[in-house]
Amino acid sequence: MVVVYFVLILTGIVTVHELGHYLFARLFKVKVLEFAFGFGPKLFSVKGKETVFRFNVFPIGGYVRMLGEEGEVVEEEERSFYGKPAWQRLLITLAGPLFSIVAGYLLFVPITLRWGINLPGIDRVLPNSPAEEAGLMPGDVVYSVNDKIAFDTSVVSREVEKGKTLKLVVARDGHKVTLWVTPRIYPPTRELFLESAEGDPRGRFLEVKNGEGLDSLKDRINEYVVLSFEGGEVKGILKSFVEAPARYMIGISFSGLSPIFQRDFDPFKVGDRIVEVEGQSVGSWSDLVELYQRIVKGRDSLMVRIQGEEVAWWRGLSGETMVKVVGSSGEERLVVVEASVLRKILETPGVLKVFTTPYKPAGFLEVLTLSLKTCNYVLVTTISSLKNFFSNVRTGQIVGVVGIAGVIGQAAKTGMEAVLTLVAVITISLGVINLMPLPALDGGRIVFSLLEIVTRKRVDPKLENVIHLIGFVLLMVFFVYITFLDIGRLLGM
Repeated sequence: MVVVYFVLILTGIVTVHELGHYLFARLFKVKVLEFAFGFGPKLFSVKGKETVFRFNVFPIGGYVRMLGEEGEVVEEEERSFYGKPAWQRLLITLAGPLFSIVAGYLLFVPITLRWGINLPGIDRVLPNSPAEEAGLMPGDVVYSVNDKIAFDTSVVSREVEKGKTLKLVVARDGHKVTLWVTPRIYPPTRELFLESAEGDPRGRFLEVKNGEGLDSLKDRINEYVVLSFEGGEVKGILKSFVEAPARYMIGISFSGLSPIFQRDFDPFKVGDRIVEVEGQSVGSWSDLVELYQRIVKGRDSLMVRIQGEEVAWWRGLSGETMVKVVGSSGEERLVVVEASVLRKILETPGVLKVFTTPYKPAGFLEVLTLSLKTCNYVLVTTISSLKNFFSNVRTGQIVGVVGIAGVIGQAAKTGMEAVLTLVAVITISLGVINLMPLPALDGGRIVFSLLEIVTRKRVDPKLENVIHLIGFVLLMVFFVYITFLDIGRLLGM
C-alpha cells in the first residue's frame, strides 16, 4: 500500500507541475511534442491533436517536451519554444512552479475543512509558573500568540524569548480564551548523562569533586567524575554535558502523544493507559519523552537535570520492565515486557493516541483564512530553509526519493490527513525549490529569460542548453548523493 501511495503521490505532484508548463505552452501556441507520465521505456501512448501523451515503465514523475526546447533548428520556428519572446518563455517556465505552489494552497482547503489544523497543545503547566498564574491549563490548544497563528511550537517560543507580556489565545472546550502571560527568567539548565553510574542524586547539588563546579564538566567528557549532592555522591563516566543558558519561559510543556493505546500492541489492548514504568509516573508527553531516553540510554546509565537548585534524574532501562497499566474499564494490572517493546511502541506511528485534537475552524470563512495562512507559513519556512540547503540535506530536513518514500510510509500509518498534508507540503516545496536560480531547474531558465528582457540580447540557445545540461549532470550527482544519505538514515548508519 505504501508503494501505491508513493507512486500516486510523486506522479501526481510532478504531473501538476508539468501541467503548468503544458497549458502555458499551449496558451502561447508553442507546440508540445510529448506529455509523459513516468520515465524510462514506453508502455503505451495516446496521440492527441499534436501532442503524444506517453505512459512510461517507471511511474514516478513525468515531463513535457516542447518543440525546439533544446535549441535545435526546427521547421516550425514560430511554434518552437525559442521562437517565442523572452517574456512568454519566462511565463511558460514559471507556470510549473506556480502550479505546484497553487496546488498546495488549494489542497489545504479541504484538509482544513475536514480535519482542522494541528496547533500546539499544552501538556503540562508547572506549579507557580507565569502560565499557571495567567490561567493556562493542560489540554489548552494555543491558537495564537501576539496575533500570530501558532502553527508550531517555535512560533510560541520565539515570542516568549523576547521576555515581554504575551497575548495568548487558546482554544478550550470549543471556545477561544484570551490570556495575558508575562515570561520570567529561569536559571540555566544542565543535563548530564553518565554511564556505569553509582549512587542517586538526591537533594540539592553541592559540588564536583576535583573540579571547579558544574561548568568544569564540559571539559571532562569520557572521564570518571564524582558529583556531590545533599543525599550522597554520584559516580560514573560522563558521556555528555548539555547546558541551556538562563532564558525567559512561561512554565509549560507542549503535548505530543498520550500514554493511551489506540490500537492493540501485544500485550497491550486498545484503551489501555500506561500510568507507571519502573517507578516513573507516566501521565504526559514529557513523561513519554523521558521514558524513551531511559530506554535508549540503557541500564546502568543515569540522566541528571539541574536547574538552579532543582534536581531531576532518571535511570536507564533495559531487559524486563515492570509497567503499570489501567484498562479501558478502569481495572489496574501489572505487565512485564522487554524495554525494547516499549521503545517500538514509542517509535511506531498510530499506536498511541495524540494528546490533543486539531483546532476546527468555526466557519468556511475561517477555513479559507487559516488555509491561506497555513500555506503562507509553509512557503516562508521552505524559502527560509534554503538558506542552509546543504546542511539541511545532511541533517535530513531535505530528502530525496528514498527519504520521501519513508516519510510517506510513516504518514500512511497515521491516516489520510497526514498523507494529504504531506502532499500539500511536498508540492509547495517542489515549486519553491524549482525556482532556485540554478541550471537545469526552472529558476535557471527564468534567469536567462530575465537576462534577455533586461539586456535585449538573447544568449545562444545551444549555449544555454549546454549550461543546463551541465547543471542536470550535477543535479543527478547530487540526487545520487541524497539517495545514499537517505539509505544511510534508513539503515541507521
